[in-house]
Amino acid sequence: MPILFGPVLSRRLGRSLGIDLVFRKVCSMDCLYCEVGRTTYYTSERKPYISLEEIREALEQAKEIANTYDVLTITGSGEPTLNIHFEEAVHLAKAMIDKPIAVLTNSTLVHERSVREALAKVDFVLASLDSAREKSFRLVNRPVAAVKLDLIIEGLSALRQEMKGELWLEVLFVKGLNDTPEDISALKSAIDYIKPHRVQLNTVVRPPAYPMARPLSLEELEAIKQRLSGKAEIISAERRGAILEKPLTLTELSEWLINYLSRRPADLEELAVVFGEAKDKLLSLLNKLQDEGKVAKVYHEGKVYFRA
Repeated sequence: MPILFGPVLSRRLGRSLGIDLVFRKVCSMDCLYCEVGRTTYYTSERKPYISLEEIREALEQAKEIANTYDVLTITGSGEPTLNIHFEEAVHLAKAMIDKPIAVLTNSTLVHERSVREALAKVDFVLASLDSAREKSFRLVNRPVAAVKLDLIIEGLSALRQEMKGELWLEVLFVKGLNDTPEDISALKSAIDYIKPHRVQLNTVVRPPAYPMARPLSLEELEAIKQRLSGKAEIISAERRGAILEKPLTLTELSEWLINYLSRRPADLEELAVVFGEAKDKLLSLLNKLQDEGKVAKVYHEGKVYFRA
């Protein structure tokens, strides 16, 4: 599977071209809510999951299509900092791509100096901290035993002091698991200590890895927002225009759909916006891909999503 994917429509970054530094679901956590699915390679060990040469080739491709995206995002199907080449990948991206660079991370390796030094060089670090209480953290994020919550919080605080860009802290709430008054109080203390530039509140939107992960209502998110830092905001679901500049053949469209849906489930409305195609044409193609076993329908919160 190509390690360059998208652009995708990000609620936080606009048109985001992603680069994957690990294989599918190589991760130090097995979060209940993960839209990519359940972790299949559960580890905190850093390895060359994707070679530096593959990363360089993908960045060359990213240069060629720079007019199609707003930001290059180091992210993907697992935790990007687990790749031993992460630091070099950041250096290459900054040197080769004349666009803002973002990193999405679950924060589990931010305490390591070399990882933190690389993160400090990018324009945006979107770091997860779903709970500042050990019990809730273990319930929601299900990290490997080596991951320590106190090291995550200390690492994020150090990163905030060292980085030139912005640290955005994302908190994703799962109903009944990390949304108690005790959770919010501990989280507020951690936020006050870390001092991120932005705090973004989210909940389960797409089909999760585990069905027990249920969303909070907008009213519940608003109530939490009022208790947290003045920097807290609820992430909107705003959708941008089509990401493709020229029409695709059916074969090309099929490949793009599979690549897109392998990393995030999407509904028909989103796909129509992303690819600039009529819904009936897309639905016909999706049904064909479903018959071929390449795409599956997933039902979540009364909506139909597609996943590859």
